[in-house]
Amino acid sequence: MDELAERYRANHELLEAARDRLQAAADAGTADDAQRKRLATVQELLTPVSTTEVDADGNVVEVKRPRQFLKVDPEGQGRAVEVLGRLDQARNVAVLVPGMGNSLDTFRGQSDRGDLIRQEAGPSDTAVVVWLDYDSPHGVVEAASKDAALEGGPRLAEFLNELDELKAPNAEVTAVAHSYGTDVLGQALLDHGRAKRVVMTGSPGITKYVDEAADFVQPPTRLYVERAPGDYVAYTEWHGPDPATFPDAIRMATNDPIANDEAVSVHWHNEYYRPNSEALRNIGRVVRGDLSSITTTGTSRSAETKLALGASWGGPLNEVAGAASKVYDGVVALTKPSQASARTAVESGAGGRSGADDLGAAAGGEGAARVTGVPRGRRAQGPRR
Repeated sequence: MDELAERYRANHELLEAARDRLQAAADAGTADDAQRKRLATVQELLTPVSTTEVDADGNVVEVKRPRQFLKVDPEGQGRAVEVLGRLDQARNVAVLVPGMGNSLDTFRGQSDRGDLIRQEAGPSDTAVVVWLDYDSPHGVVEAASKDAALEGGPRLAEFLNELDELKAPNAEVTAVAHSYGTDVLGQALLDHGRAKRVVMTGSPGITKYVDEAADFVQPPTRLYVERAPGDYVAYTEWHGPDPATFPDAIRMATNDPIANDEAVSVHWHNEYYRPNSEALRNIGRVVRGDLSSITTTGTSRSAETKLALGASWGGPLNEVAGAASKVYDGVVALTKPSQASARTAVESGAGGRSGADDLGAAAGGEGAARVTGVPRGRRAQGPRR
């Protein structure tokens, strides 16, 4: 049995064991609400799905197959890495990184989003990996922190590089991330994760010092960005400069420039993956390498949020969020030790380790300790969140 098949089988058995354990608790009347909800989730993950494949005669046919998990963790918040399509045969592979508010119990929605990308890119030549192997933040306070990205980014980097051994030899990988997922992906790229192309939608920024693609995306990888009109998350620039403003990024249109927004329109923060929208079409074009067909835009926050009498709410929101971000940074600085105090603690009693590991121990954990090289000698501006 090849490695992919063995991993799919092992994770299927893990889900079966979780189902049996949760079902036993439900039958005994000892399961709480969270366990009953997780039981329904696990049962859904074990249900075969319909998918399209190409038969020996080249015809596209619908078949039912078990869901394919490279990894699954049914405990706690839950994690999953699912493959849609034939990873070992596809010419194009997309890795989808979800944003905040996700868990194993919401995973089906992300799987559906991954399938929309696959259908748009061309299902016969495309596989999509839905990667939720980090603890997605829940709520604004958690999303204001970069801890989940600092913890999950290195794991995503490792997975992106592991894909070389799992995919077809000449398949091209596109990493696609939404919202907080762009933070995770940005950290993965800073930690030497590899992808042919990178797509970011609705990003709150990567980190304070990153203000162009070259700061974290190494050639020949290119960065493609989407920011829809009214996307308040992107306007805040809560974690750093908006990638849609990077001079060396390709900013793709989210609405059809010919249809003049009369077709399927995309606005706000969560509509980038709407079927038949220009936003999803452009993502599909990037994944399949049809780069000459991409449509672009250069609209400003003010133009995208223009109100009566020439006023706009995009700019004021950016200013308010910037002030709030500074306050948050100040609070974090008061609750975490400085680099100087961490270094003093290390020098006074932590033998056997040095550098980033020492700083991590003093700062209170691996996630808080992640130290990343700053490209081209640039320095981070202020504490990371």
